[in-house]
Amino acid sequence: MLKLNHLRAIKEKAISTVAFTATLPLGFTPVSIGSKVRYNRILLNKGGEYTSGLFTVKTKGLYHVSVSMMSGSVTSHTTLRRNNVVLVWLFTNRNEYDMASQSINLELNVGDVISVQVNTGSNLFSVYNTFSAVCIGEGRGSGGGGGGGGGGWR
Repeated sequence: MLKLNHLRAIKEKAISTVAFTATLPLGFTPVSIGSKVRYNRILLNKGGEYTSGLFTVKTKGLYHVSVSMMSGSVTSHTTLRRNNVVLVWLFTNRNEYDMASQSINLELNVGDVISVQVNTGSNLFSVYNTFSAVCIGEGRGSGGGGGGGGGGWR
């Protein structure tokens, strides 16, 4: 009985795994200003929360989100967004195969939508363009947001 209770305690403390990584295919991918980047080469989609360029949160929690961009030989800007509000910018200059990346930690709620939007540029180059997120702490209850003690995370 003690072993069964121990296993139940471990299960209750386990974080539900939500993670995805997606890239663009080999070669140049044409993009339009104002469009969402559709990373269509899915390497991992644990939890099924990523689809067609959008990460729609089904599990409240603390997430690590990262995006990388290579534009080839054109100047490009993209933005990482939550519910269409800019979180961070990525910029590449006209230098041949310039790259940019951002990694941030976010407290996300059920229904939040994370995406990458094209702000300038006409194409993105190859598998060097990635979009990933992983839940690093699952939320409990309706605890508050923002910084602080992290009391609502396990």
